[in-house]
Amino acid sequence: MAERTDRRVRRTRERLHIALIELMIERGYDRVTVSDVIDRADVGRSTFYAHYRDKDDLLLVSCTDFLRREVTRTRTDTSALAPLRVMFDLARRYPQVYRPLIGPKATTTTLHSYRRALAELLAELLDQPDDAVTFLSWGLVGVLTRIIDPACAIAPEQAWERFEALVLYGISGGAGPARADGAGSPALR
Repeated sequence: MAERTDRRVRRTRERLHIALIELMIERGYDRVTVSDVIDRADVGRSTFYAHYRDKDDLLLVSCTDFLRREVTRTRTDTSALAPLRVMFDLARRYPQVYRPLIGPKATTTTLHSYRRALAELLAELLDQPDDAVTFLSWGLVGVLTRIIDPACAIAPEQAWERFEALVLYGISGGAGPARADGAGSPALR
């Protein structure tokens, strides 16, 4: 019975998550209400509030859960930063979802919710103090915005290379790997 209930809960949460994302793409986050989400998901109000406090909670929890599932599903490399690479591919594949979350027209709520989702995931993956996790999560948001920005987009591979070099070797790149052209760390190129 518990497995059946868990499947029902997962389906309900998934429908609410999809409804929120679709409505954000159509209208922008600020113009979406809980009523809009439950109507789109075909879920009762009491069911919504049994799972989430409000739409901000739905956004944070669903982003965190989605990122956690994607990292787990695609994890093959054991290096500390490797699980983060999936986020670069997600931004490339779903720019229409990422733009209302972290793009130039993102609201403070969506930006901070997505950053908090990243911080929660980073805290689970990396053994780092809170301030380092906060720093990395904001840096990750910044680099991901470059992938989704049509005016100055960079390839996810290039964005990952820059992010990884900055995290591993710092802004000076002193201990960074040598490039084929002899230029040192690719962090700032």
